[in-house]
Amino acid sequence: MSCASAALKPGGMLYCYGPYKVGGTAVESNLRFDLSLRMRDPSWGVRDIEEVTKVAKENGLELWRTVEMPANNLSVIFRKE
Repeated sequence: MSCASAALKPGGMLYCYGPYKVGGTAVESNLRFDLSLRMRDPSWGVRDIEEVTKVAKENGLELWRTVEMPANNLSVIFRKE
């Protein structure tokens, strides 16, 4: 997030896409995907949208919009303040 924030001008957008946990949970297929990622590397995994939003805010990015996408993914769009 810090690199994106440094690269963006005020009003610039950061677009993220993929599976996210919401409220600490996700659909079963994304939870299985999370487990398979963490088995390969404990630092990997499906991220909590709340934590991603918190880190973004710490780096000067505000959550602008989330859009539900196919296959239980989200488009998450942040805007630099």
